[in-house]
Amino acid sequence: MINSNQGWTSMMLRLQTGFDEKGTPQYKDKTYSRVLPSAAEDDVYAVGEALASLSTYKLHHIQLLEREDLTRI
Repeated sequence: MINSNQGWTSMMLRLQTGFDEKGTPQYKDKTYSRVLPSAAEDDVYAVGEALASLSTYKLHHIQLLEREDLTRI
């Protein structure tokens, strides 16, 4: 039997760093770990926007990555 426990959540910012020679957008991902699972989505988004504003790159989107820890019991 497997037991599932909610682990920490991470927030990933996808930043557009420019374009390649064909005009395709290029991206860089920056991940921030240990976001509280209980954090409100609006709050996480606001923090993501604030962090992205410190970069010279344009924010494309913010993604929440929720983790679950699985253990065999």
